[in-house]
Amino acid sequence: MKDLRRMLEEKQVSIGPFMVTASPALTEAIGYAGFDFVIICCEHAALSPYGAELEECIRAAYAADITPLVRVTENDKGMILKALNFGAKGVIVPHVNTREDAERLVRAARYAPLGRRSAAPPVRGARYGFVPFPTYWREQNEQVLTIPLVEEKEAVQENLPEILKVSGIDVIFFGPFDLSMTLGLDGVCDDPAIWDLLEKTVRLCDEKGVPVMNLAWDVPSAKKSIEMGCRMVALDVDMVIFKRGLQDLMRKVEAELKG
Repeated sequence: MKDLRRMLEEKQVSIGPFMVTASPALTEAIGYAGFDFVIICCEHAALSPYGAELEECIRAAYAADITPLVRVTENDKGMILKALNFGAKGVIVPHVNTREDAERLVRAARYAPLGRRSAAPPVRGARYGFVPFPTYWREQNEQVLTIPLVEEKEAVQENLPEILKVSGIDVIFFGPFDLSMTLGLDGVCDDPAIWDLLEKTVRLCDEKGVPVMNLAWDVPSAKKSIEMGCRMVALDVDMVIFKRGLQDLMRKVEAELKG
């Protein structure tokens, strides 16, 4: 399993897709394909952050030796706790718009004295207690990635300097889709205004020593993100990848079998 924190420290780029199908099998397949991480999405998927389905997807990621990150539904300490207890190596929290939002994320993700995460030794993340709890909580505080999604005008254009002052923020996730909506761009992620804001975000984060992740919808947008300084790229979504495969197959069926 890739150590994303070490990759970030060594200035390496890591790439992985979103998984919205709530499928342990597809989570495994993404791992076997060779990606660095998979983002298991609870926000837009039929996947409860409280249920066994999330745990099964994380378990599948471990089986395929791919690093699981979880995007929870909202900035809720219970949701963050469940994801980390199940074994997620990082949590992505949507719509972090203020310094207070970022502080809430860190408090929920870190054990005392760095935060207020609730302690429970026999969780899956601690191998059901087979890892001594003093070892586990120290490793969690050192290794878990806390990743706020800045995806609204308020966060990106107004409050990012304050968000970056929060100790314990590991990566800033730039969210172009929701940002384009709040800017009146109708979800057009490739608009020059979005790329301009990404460039400014990377520059500001670089000054504070915080790496940036961006959402890319194809290889060219991923390449552009990396060239602009992003060190993590969420490349596409499993359902979109599947849709493209179906469309390509149907084009061949219509051209070669039904033509």
